[in-house]
Amino acid sequence: MKFDELYEEIGEFGTYQKIVVNLGCFTSFYAGITFLTSFFVLAIPEHRCAIEHLHNDTYGIQDIYHEALVNASIPLSDSAEHKYDQCHIFKTSEDGKLSKVKCSRWVYDDSIYKSTLGAELNMVCDQAILKSNAQMSFFGGLVVGSFILGMMSDKYGRKRTLCISSIFYFLAALGTAWASNFIVLFILTFCVGFFSVGNFMSSFVLGMEFVGPSKRRFAGTLGGFYWTAGTLTLSGLGYAIRDWKTLQIVCAAPGLIFQVYWIIYPESPRWLYINGRHEEARVILEKVARSNDKILPEKMFESVEMDGEENAKEEKLWHLFTSRVLCIRTLILFFLWLAICMAYYGMALNSADLGGDVFLDFFLQAVMDIPAKILVVILLNRTGRKFLMVTSMLIGGAGFLATIFTEYYGGDDLHTLNTAFALVGKFGAAAAYPVVYVFSAELFPTVARNAGMGASSCVSRVGGMAATYIADLDRFIDNKFGKTLPMIVFGSFCFVGGLLAFFLPETLNKPLPETIEEGEHFGRNDEVKVTDNTASANATGKYSTKL
Repeated sequence: MKFDELYEEIGEFGTYQKIVVNLGCFTSFYAGITFLTSFFVLAIPEHRCAIEHLHNDTYGIQDIYHEALVNASIPLSDSAEHKYDQCHIFKTSEDGKLSKVKCSRWVYDDSIYKSTLGAELNMVCDQAILKSNAQMSFFGGLVVGSFILGMMSDKYGRKRTLCISSIFYFLAALGTAWASNFIVLFILTFCVGFFSVGNFMSSFVLGMEFVGPSKRRFAGTLGGFYWTAGTLTLSGLGYAIRDWKTLQIVCAAPGLIFQVYWIIYPESPRWLYINGRHEEARVILEKVARSNDKILPEKMFESVEMDGEENAKEEKLWHLFTSRVLCIRTLILFFLWLAICMAYYGMALNSADLGGDVFLDFFLQAVMDIPAKILVVILLNRTGRKFLMVTSMLIGGAGFLATIFTEYYGGDDLHTLNTAFALVGKFGAAAAYPVVYVFSAELFPTVARNAGMGASSCVSRVGGMAATYIADLDRFIDNKFGKTLPMIVFGSFCFVGGLLAFFLPETLNKPLPETIEEGEHFGRNDEVKVTDNTASANATGKYSTKL
């Protein structure tokens, strides 16, 4: 008997299993809040240079005298996007000549945000790159955390990694509310990204290992809806709380809940069995059986053998580049992961530049995840992975690129259409995310799936790191082209990714490759000796520890 067959005996998705899966999915809800908190916390309001020697200067006009002083001291902006020059002030030299010089103090508009950390740290003008650097550090933490905490999860257990990571995850997120300078912010943001991996990925893997094979795809997809609920919650909190410190504390607060997981959350029985802790695994499986009105077979572990993929010899990442076919497919998958992550997070970070209400635009881009995920759930096993992959990427690319015409050649009268095009782009990226996950798990041979999925995840984080800079390109190129440039980059990467996906073979209802040799012939030779697509479900449960 294989370990997965135990679930056929005691129940694949009973009451207790549903509770455990949903408890684990709450980590995705928390991630949905914390991953994009910087959108509001680091927001840069409209601003101008502060008038020298005027200590009570404000962005808003106070009276006629103040208005005259502002007009005499602050140059008008060359860009139609801003009223005032944001980085220069008029200064009269000793010989009486008036010239524009860079300033070192600013005043900010408080009509939208009462306060932001981006404004307090003056992430503007020559220091504008600091905002992108701070957001980049988060994705850098994700990359490092994927390696280190993925290994910890395999060695020390899913529950232990989750609970220990959750402590530091919460403390780092909470501590950000007291970041007094950029260095402290950079370190804490990195820590949030680093420890978030141990939080949400450990629970994801545990949930996948806690249910039967036929229910794993549902259990894996469920977390995506929790994530969307988290981002929608963030949009509401951002609208209701305009002070960045209060918002950061409120967003970090749900992390306290994970401290009780030491008591209420079980360890993965599969991991316990693999590591020889059979009695502990038996106790948990008995609880699963009782909740399903089943009886755990006596002496069950005497007849249990682990799945072939766990006994198979694992190959290294470089083995995926030993043949021309596998090399090309691997590089295409890497590009898809990078493009999707870049477009997905980049669109979220860039939504403030769509020209409408910043809170409504952020909410709308988050909402697009819902129809995208539902559509994927409905069509994934009907139309196939390749069709969905190509279609979603091309739709995303077309949507982003279409904003060139409405933004560059249109005016305020086309704002609604411009936003609609951008949301179509976000829809495509959101739909592509779950598809590329399943598609990759099925294309990588079993012996190299762990390495392939881990590397794919790391490449996607690089896309996220790049997105933080691309989304802010309009701050460095202050004209219409600069405002359209982020969408041009996101759209181009999505469109190229969609074209490249044409060269990947379909995996739906196909026997999946086990060895490097089978992977090389997959799609060109149907005689691959593997059972069915349930291997991809098992792969998701085992191999996502590196994500």
